[in-house]
Amino acid sequence: MRTALITGGNRGIGQQVARVLASAGWDVLIAARDKAKGDSTAARLRKDTGGRLKGVELEVTSEASISTCAQKLRDGAIKLDALVNNAGIFGRSETAQTIETNFFGPLRVTLGLLPLLRDGATVTNVTSGLGELAKLDAAHQRLLRDPALTRGVLVAAIETFVRAGEDWGTDAYGVSKAALNALTRVLAAEHPELRINSTCPGWVRTEMGGRNAPRSVEQGAASVLFGVAATESGGVFRDGRRIKP
Repeated sequence: MRTALITGGNRGIGQQVARVLASAGWDVLIAARDKAKGDSTAARLRKDTGGRLKGVELEVTSEASISTCAQKLRDGAIKLDALVNNAGIFGRSETAQTIETNFFGPLRVTLGLLPLLRDGATVTNVTSGLGELAKLDAAHQRLLRDPALTRGVLVAAIETFVRAGEDWGTDAYGVSKAALNALTRVLAAEHPELRINSTCPGWVRTEMGGRNAPRSVEQGAASVLFGVAATESGGVFRDGRRIKP
């Protein structure tokens, strides 16, 4: 039996990813900050799909929450075949909150759940076209493109960005997603036993994307789902095609 955990799985793209995977026979864990919302979504999707879904409490900005979630999964002898780091924020959030959620969140969750990931499991980091390196200034493009970039150097650079209020040529959301793409490459190199990729859903009609977005939730989720089945590792993809980070 294959099991997937989806952060922010109680709404939008994450919910649609959960729906598709459950319909395909996966056991799906819908991770949400508010467990009641995760449970409610799981119950609705069980009714809609006839699949196996369960809500789990997980706050991606909290080490304690991630540790507690991991322990509960361990206690239930649950192993993961897919992790989808979908939770994210966009808009008027403060720089620190944006970075904590969109960059450090996927890092914390991936490292916290690492012992539960089977060999060959996939990790899918949901990114954005707003995180393209071309949108950054030249110095930070070089930093994130550097093939010798390490996790420690990347984390230190992002911490400095927040602490010193540095200008990287784009806003905090763009920095968070550009850094996430670099993290994807670094983690893929660190963990060759896994398949770790970033996938871009495009601009999607969700609560986050707004009703004027050109792409449907189904289209966005399909792009993300490529990462769940990917055979490659360390890339950035949109609609199943590798794109420039």
